[in-house]
Amino acid sequence: MSTSNDRTLFRNLNYRSDIEYVVKVAKTLLTPVGIWPLYRGNSTSDRIKTFLQTSVIFSLMCFLLVPHVIYTFFDAEDLTKYMKVIAAQVFSLLAIIKFWTIIINREGIRYCLQQMEIQYRDVECEEDRLVMMKNAKIGRLFTVIFVGLSYGGALPYHIIMPLLADRIVKEDNTTQIPLPYLSDYIFFVVENSPFYEILFVSQILISSIILSTNCGVYSLIANCVMHSCCLFEVVRRQIGMVLNDGTNHLHERLGRVIENHMRAIRFAEMIEKSLNVVFLCEMVGCTVIICFLEFGVIKEWEDGEILGMSTYFVLMTSMFVNVYIITFIGDRLKKESEKVGESSYYIEWYALPTKIVSDLILMMTRSSRPSTLTAAKIFDLSLQGFCEVCKTSAAYFNFIRALTV
Repeated sequence: MSTSNDRTLFRNLNYRSDIEYVVKVAKTLLTPVGIWPLYRGNSTSDRIKTFLQTSVIFSLMCFLLVPHVIYTFFDAEDLTKYMKVIAAQVFSLLAIIKFWTIIINREGIRYCLQQMEIQYRDVECEEDRLVMMKNAKIGRLFTVIFVGLSYGGALPYHIIMPLLADRIVKEDNTTQIPLPYLSDYIFFVVENSPFYEILFVSQILISSIILSTNCGVYSLIANCVMHSCCLFEVVRRQIGMVLNDGTNHLHERLGRVIENHMRAIRFAEMIEKSLNVVFLCEMVGCTVIICFLEFGVIKEWEDGEILGMSTYFVLMTSMFVNVYIITFIGDRLKKESEKVGESSYYIEWYALPTKIVSDLILMMTRSSRPSTLTAAKIFDLSLQGFCEVCKTSAAYFNFIRALTV
């Protein structure tokens, strides 16, 4: 077991590879769209490059979403067909909101990522590092599951389903494959070749950008929140060991524990401040998306379209998993911060000097107000919120079914 001297002399020589493991997926997905907040240059050329990159990506997102919305609202004659595609519109809108939220809160998110790197570099002992890596692996697992389900449902939706759909009959009696996103481009006609084929491929590429943005932001959330959880877990472990070396330098050791506790609280508060709008979008947006995907599953099943039903089902599952994991990590953060106070109580505080007991009481009092994640300060993220999403989406689904019967 490590002593206090061992902890003072410990150096994490692998901290760069550790932090790279934590952020690799989010960095890979968000760098191409220009919103990865870390390691951004401050020169004029870097700012211009970032501005141009984000402007192009945002324009491409709007180029896909706006004509699709125009078509479904003004040109779509089949209400059932409209109900089946609105989930894609909401998903694209969520990506745009997340895109700008990350840009607006870039400094706060960059601070969190920089603090993560510092905390991996300055970790006090190997046991604390193992706790941090354990939570990092959980965050990576959550990311892989969501990315796999998202791409597993999105690729058939954008590629296979249009190829198998009924052909569009043109005025000259020729047919063509429907676009992945049926759109009304007001200022130009898209039916003629090769512009139609170029637009078909472009829609798939742009939808991949939107999907990568959603998955990248999700990975960033999962990793940051799980790291916040591990900071509280490290504090609990340190509290349990604070008396292992007797009463020598006890005040100094306890002061270091309190400092780590306050660092964990500040880190959680910065995450909540920077991303609470994203949390609200996830909860509200996923509720709407799930109810329309449920409608798509039922309609495809009634029409005997096995591939379509499977595609909608995988997408619906990915949304359920998304909401569950977001609420799960929010619930876990709250519980981990509460357990700090419990751990303070369970040590032999009654045998300690009065000054030390006063410090412990302050820690217990602060832990009674746990760190939480909120959806734009409206409600806390918890597993109860996941149940509310399930119930609300089912209620909306029943309403939609009644409209289309």
